[in-house]
Order: sequence, then C-alpha cells, then structure tokens
Amino acid sequence: MRQQTDRGNASILMMGVLALSFSWSLALVAVEQKLTTSMSAQTVADAAALAAVESGESVAQQLVALNQARIVSLEVQTIADQGVVVVVVIELDGVQAQATASNAN
Repeated sequence: MRQQTDRGNASILMMGVLALSFSWSLALVAVEQKLTTSMSAQTVADAAALAAVESGESVAQQLVALNQARIVSLEVQTIADQGVVVVVVIELDGVQAQATASNAN
C-alpha cells in the first residue's frame, strides 16, 4: 500500500499566493499611473489658467503644448468687480482637468 503525504502542497499554495500578489501589483501600478496623470493634468490646467490671466492666451497655449497636453476650452471674461476671469479645460493622456484663475484683488 502506498503512503499518502501532503508533500508538495505547500509549493502549489505558494504559487497561488505569488500569482495573487503579482496581480495586485499590476493593479496598483495601473491605479498609480492614473492618479499621477490626473494630478499632472490638474497642475497643467492650473498653470495654464494663471498664465492666461497674467500673460495672455498665447502664453497659456505654449505652456500647455510644452507639457504634451491640449486645450479643450479656454474662456476669458472681463467682469467689472472681479477683473479678468479665465476658465481653462485641458486634456493630458485622455484625462481632462479644469482650472479657474482671476486677477481680482
């Protein structure tokens, strides 16, 4: 009669744990990349809005282009009690971000 043992079961379990760990690592990398792109897009939008208020639309367009993004919309309004108000929406790697800036005191 052949003796049964549990020998080798730990190896199978360890392979499962390693596969699960690898899957989680890949998922976390994807989430981190999305968050980084989102934060970068917001930074570019903020900078573009400030540049448009201080230096004009052409400077804002140059700044956005230097960051490999594109302007989706850029609205400049002059409001009596608030001065110039700029609302800009940019797109960076498929992620959109919006920012507003004004030169009101």
